[in-house]
Amino acid sequence: MLKILRNHRLFFILFFLWLIILACLLIAFSPTEMIFWVNQHNNPFLDTFFQLITLLGEDGLWLIPLVVFLYQYFKEKKDIKNKAIMLIIIWITKGIVSIGLKNLFNLPRPMEVYGHSGRAIHLVQGLEIHHWQSFPSGHTFTGFAFACFYLLVARNNALGFLWLFLGMLIGYSRVYLFQHFPRDVFAGSILGVAVVLGVVFMWRERDVHTT
Repeated sequence: MLKILRNHRLFFILFFLWLIILACLLIAFSPTEMIFWVNQHNNPFLDTFFQLITLLGEDGLWLIPLVVFLYQYFKEKKDIKNKAIMLIIIWITKGIVSIGLKNLFNLPRPMEVYGHSGRAIHLVQGLEIHHWQSFPSGHTFTGFAFACFYLLVARNNALGFLWLFLGMLIGYSRVYLFQHFPRDVFAGSILGVAVVLGVVFMWRERDVHTT
């Protein structure tokens, strides 16, 4: 595990900086202060932008690299089969962990908490607002898992760093769109990277013991 972190130190330094900043904000400000500050700094451009960005956290996006891997597999590219299998394992594990935690905690989302508070809430027109299963943020979970996947499994540093940045934007979008609390985004970030690291580590340990 230490070797993985060392070989990709810049990626993980940026990731840990993201976590440190979020943790400091969570300590310094209340959930109410944070979510309304983000939600009320809005304009029509940001409404459209974050509504599109948040779509990058949908599970269906994982079909893209899977199709690419399958295409390369039929062209007899080396190691593609292992990458495709790891992708599927990560995808399934991510879904089980996310759904399991959401159902286990079943915490209220911002609209359930503040919907009848009398406070001004900015909502994007046409967006479905959920009320429960707030923790963790599944979209953020997906975004950060995708970043780590591209870095460690697909071995594409450029896409790994791109998705790390997009993961941060996805997390912000979930708060902006009044779908999640910052703590949900914080947890989703950690879980996304942790699941991929865990699968990659166990896969490599398996290879060591079978060779």
